[in-house]
Amino acid sequence: MKKYLLLVFGLVLIIDLAIVGCAKPAPTPTPAQPSPTTPAASPTPQPSPSPQPSPTTPTASPPPQEKKVYKWDMPYALYEGTWDWDVLVNWCDWVRRASGGRIDITPHGGGKIMPVSETFDAVSTGALKIDFTYGPYWTGKTPMAIYASGLPPFTLSRWAEYKVLYYYLGLQDLIREAYAKYNIYYLGAIPTNNCVMLSKRPVTTAADFKGLKMRATGMYGEVTAAAGASVVFLPWSEIYGALEKGVIDAVIAGPLSSQCDSGFHEHTKYFLETPLTPVDCWSIHINMDTWKELPDDLKAVLEGSIGYAENIFTASYFGHDAEWRGKLVKDFGFTVTRLSPEEQGKMHKYALQVLDKYAAKDPLFAKATNILKDYMRTLGYIK
Repeated sequence: MKKYLLLVFGLVLIIDLAIVGCAKPAPTPTPAQPSPTTPAASPTPQPSPSPQPSPTTPTASPPPQEKKVYKWDMPYALYEGTWDWDVLVNWCDWVRRASGGRIDITPHGGGKIMPVSETFDAVSTGALKIDFTYGPYWTGKTPMAIYASGLPPFTLSRWAEYKVLYYYLGLQDLIREAYAKYNIYYLGAIPTNNCVMLSKRPVTTAADFKGLKMRATGMYGEVTAAAGASVVFLPWSEIYGALEKGVIDAVIAGPLSSQCDSGFHEHTKYFLETPLTPVDCWSIHINMDTWKELPDDLKAVLEGSIGYAENIFTASYFGHDAEWRGKLVKDFGFTVTRLSPEEQGKMHKYALQVLDKYAAKDPLFAKATNILKDYMRTLGYIK
């Protein structure tokens, strides 16, 4: 039986193999051929992929452009090496820091670059870019220099009134308008303290100015001359020798400490404590073409620096003036004198005469003087 089953299985296997080997293979399909009367369709073009930056290699940015640095030499009307010189250097350093090093001002003592009397014209022409100067020097150029130095002598009596006149009532804008005619941008005024007088004889009345030989600048000299003084202008470096030799008997030269630091107290013995003006100011002039060239952010730095300069200069002058007042009385035997309100009223009249003289010649000065007079009437100084 087993043999029979094996025989049948073998026959079935042989038949299957024969069928597989004899089967015809399926034909390989061929691509369709275009009809001879129908043109072949063009293949649809595929867009090329845009090249993508490598994720590990950032796109290079153009290098930043270097910002221009403005390097200026700046004359100062006084000497190097004094405490107020140190305050000036402090201001220059502040401007350098605030501008990110883009405004680099180097100060120079009076006369180091050129005579102080030439700096106005030098800024006007561009020979100087900037000048740290004093308004009364320039009344011969423009009467508005009187207002650039603070309050005109014997007009207003309080320090705060200067700010009202200057910022609130528009005096700064008028000064800038006047200086622009000389191609100068008037950056601003930097207050110090009051302006006082040292003398060899006492002054307690307006009449005591009569016959007094004195050094003064600008309107200080004109008002005291109207009261009868004999006034000359001398550069700062010549004041000490003139007092020593008796060429002059008195000096008006800004705050008390400035005068004493230069030794003017050594040849005088009276201190008129009633100030000729409650606020005396430095000024900063910038060549107008230079100013216009500055980017707006640097203009803002310079204009903002005026407030900083006012703080450090005023604090220093007030402090040093107080110290020197004590020394004059205690160590040098000075007599301190004052003008009564009545005598100050007489000096008011002389001051207004001088202001009216300039106002008759200069419309801009007349406008400024009318603002001042209106404010004086408001406060009751004049009727």
